[in-house]
Amino acid sequence: MTDPVRKTVTVPLTTGEAFALFTEGLDRWWPKATHSRSGADARVRVEPREGGKVIETRPDGSEAPWGTVTDWEPGARFGLDWYVGRTPEEATHVDVVFTQTEAGTRVDLTHSRWEALGPKAKEVQAGYDTGWDHVLGVCFAGHCGAQIAA
Repeated sequence: MTDPVRKTVTVPLTTGEAFALFTEGLDRWWPKATHSRSGADARVRVEPREGGKVIETRPDGSEAPWGTVTDWEPGARFGLDWYVGRTPEEATHVDVVFTQTEAGTRVDLTHSRWEALGPKAKEVQAGYDTGWDHVLGVCFAGHCGAQIAA
């Protein structure tokens, strides 16, 4: 079994603001130039409901799903089955919890279910371990004016 990837940042926003930026504002902070299927000119959106999709819209207007929303609790939790570039049957799971603190909001991200990837699991997990440092700790937290928490 491959261990989950766990990352935490604290951002100077309320839980509602952090949740809204993470989900509805995804296109503003996600590093599309390096972490999308079609580059910086792509657009990314989240359909705001359980069962909704995370969708990349390519410059030509075509769409590619990245995942399916499994938990939609504004200000508290966002979860999705994540399958960028793979089939939904190969989905891993991303769970993001938003907790109010004195400093703002602690955002705890857990990426799990690597076994869905079979023999590629450990290699893909290792890439996401460093990838989430950049995406969550640099891009999201940086957009909020924060740094990765210890």
